Amino acid sequence: MNEKRLWKLFLLPSLGGVLVFYLLPFVLSLYYGMIDNMGSRQFVGLQNIVETLKNPMFLQAAGNTAVYLGLSIPLILLISLGLAFLLHRGNRTLLFALLVPLVLPSGVTAFFWNAIFSVGGLINKMLYLLGLPLVNWKTSAVAIVIPVVLFLWKNTGLITAIMLIGYSRIPREYYEIVAGEGATPRVCFYKVTLPYLAPTLFLSGLIAVIQSFKVFRELYILFGAYPNPHLYLLQHYMNNQFSSLNLQKLSAASHILFVLMAAVILITYLMQKRLSDRFTSVELSPTKVLSTGKKTSTLAEKLVLGAAAAVALFPLLFTVINSFLSPQEVVNRYSSQVLPGNADSLARDGLHFVQMTLLPTEPTLAQYKEFLLQSPAYLRMFWNSVLLIVPILLGQLVVSVLAAYAFERSRWKYKEAAFAVYLVILLMPMQVTLVPNYITADLLGLLNSYWAIILPAIFHPLGVFLLRLQMKGFDKAWVEAAQDCGASEWQIFRQVILPNLRPGIMVVLVLTVAEYWNIIDQAIVFLDSTVKQPLSVSLSQMLAGESGIFFAASCIYVLPVLLVFGMGKATTK
Repeated sequence: MNEKRLWKLFLLPSLGGVLVFYLLPFVLSLYYGMIDNMGSRQFVGLQNIVETLKNPMFLQAAGNTAVYLGLSIPLILLISLGLAFLLHRGNRTLLFALLVPLVLPSGVTAFFWNAIFSVGGLINKMLYLLGLPLVNWKTSAVAIVIPVVLFLWKNTGLITAIMLIGYSRIPREYYEIVAGEGATPRVCFYKVTLPYLAPTLFLSGLIAVIQSFKVFRELYILFGAYPNPHLYLLQHYMNNQFSSLNLQKLSAASHILFVLMAAVILITYLMQKRLSDRFTSVELSPTKVLSTGKKTSTLAEKLVLGAAAAVALFPLLFTVINSFLSPQEVVNRYSSQVLPGNADSLARDGLHFVQMTLLPTEPTLAQYKEFLLQSPAYLRMFWNSVLLIVPILLGQLVVSVLAAYAFERSRWKYKEAAFAVYLVILLMPMQVTLVPNYITADLLGLLNSYWAIILPAIFHPLGVFLLRLQMKGFDKAWVEAAQDCGASEWQIFRQVILPNLRPGIMVVLVLTVAEYWNIIDQAIVFLDSTVKQPLSVSLSQMLAGESGIFFAASCIYVLPVLLVFGMGKATTK
C-alpha cells in the first residue's frame, strides 16, 4: 500500500466524523447566533452578541467564571506539577488513586461534597464544636470556593498524569550537565525542567480549561439551575438558555466564550513557545557531566503523596462504607433534620449535623440485595451503560491513534488547518453543539438509538489532539533508524510509534471513560425511552427518591471502571 492511500485510510474516518458531528453543528450554531428567532429567522448580524454583552445575568456569570478559572487553573497546574515531580522521584502506583475521582458518578461526588459544605455538613459541624459561627455556603460570598475545590479534587490526578508524561521525557543527561556546572536545584528547574516542560504545561492548561466546564453536573445536582449569585457560572447561563430552547442567546454566549478562550490560549501558547525556545539557547557542555544516580523520595515526600491519595480516595471509601448502611440509617446520618433515629447525635436548634464514621453501626447487605435482586430496571440501565461505553472506547482509540499518526507524518498541505479546526471544536461548550447534534441525529434517523451518542463520541477530536501532541515529543531518530532499515510507514506505526503511545492512550482512555460512563445530558436529549437510559442518569436523580440503594448502586457502577483503570495501569507500566 502506497503512503498516500495509507494516509487517506488513517485520516478520512476522523475527518468525516468531525465534519458531520462537530463542524456542521458548529456552523449551525453560528447561523443560530445571527437570526432573531427560530420562527421568522430574520438575519440580525451581531445583535444577539451585543444584547448578550449587556445582559446582567450573563455579565454576572462571566465575572464568576473568570474568578473560578483564575483560581482553579493556576492552582491545579502548581499542585499537579509538584505531585508529578514527587511521583517521578518515587512510586508511581499512587497515580492510580489520584485518577479515581475523575470516574466517580456525579451523584456520588455531589452527595459527598454536600455532606461537607451543607449547613449541617462536616465543616459547619467542626465550626460548631469550636464555638465559631456557622457558614451558609448556599448564600455565602465565598461560595466560589465550592466549584474550585470540586474541580481540584476531581481533575488533579488527570493533570498530574499529563505532567508525569512530560517529566519522563526530560533526558536525565541534561540535569547531569547542568549539575556538573555547579547549578543548584532551583537553577536546574529554571534552566532545564521549566523550558522542557513548557509544551506539557500548555497542554495541561488547555485540558484543565476544558475540564473546568464539566464541574457543572455536580453544581447542578447540588444547587439547581439558579444557585447563589456568587455561584452562577456561564455553564448555568448557557444551560438555562438551552432548557428554554433560546438558541440565539445560547449561541451568542458560546461564541463570546469561545473568542475569549481562544485569545487566552493563543497568548499562553506564545508564552510557552518563547519559554521552549529558551531551552535551545542554553549552552550545555557535555564535558562536565556528573554521574548523579537516581534520587529516591524522602519520607516527607511520601507523606505528601499519601495525603493526596487519601484525599482523592476518601469519597470512594465514604461511598463503600455507606453502601453497608440500612436505608433508614442513611437517612438518619445525613438528614439535616432532627429525627427519632438521630435525636441523640449532635444538633443545634433543630439542625442535625451529618455523621461521617468509618464503620456502619449495624452493617447490612440490604442495599445490595435490593439493587441486585429487587430492582431489575436499574440492572438493565447498568448494562445499557456497558453497551454505550464499549464501542465508544474501541472506536475512539482506533480513530484517534490512526488520525493522530496521519496528522503528524503525512505531507497533506491542509493538515495544520484541519488540526486547527479540531482545536476550535475542543473549545466549544457541550451545550452549544447539543441542539445542532440533535438535528443532525434526526436527519440521520439516529434519535432514540445509542448511535446518536456513540458516533459523535467516537469522532470527538480530543484523542487526536492529545496523541498528536505526544507524538511530537518522540525522538525523530527512532523513525529515521527504522527508515534506514527499510521499514514501511505501516511498520513504523505498528512497531515504533504505537508501543510508545501507551501513556497517551491511557490518558485518552481515562478521559473517555470519565466523560461517557457518567453521561447525563446527551442521554436525556437523545434517548426518549427510559428503557434505554444508562444508569448514570438514574444515579443523578436517585438521591431525591431512592437514596436507600444509592450507595450500593454507585459502588457496583464504578467497579468496572476501576478494573479498566487497573488493566490500563498494568499495560502502561
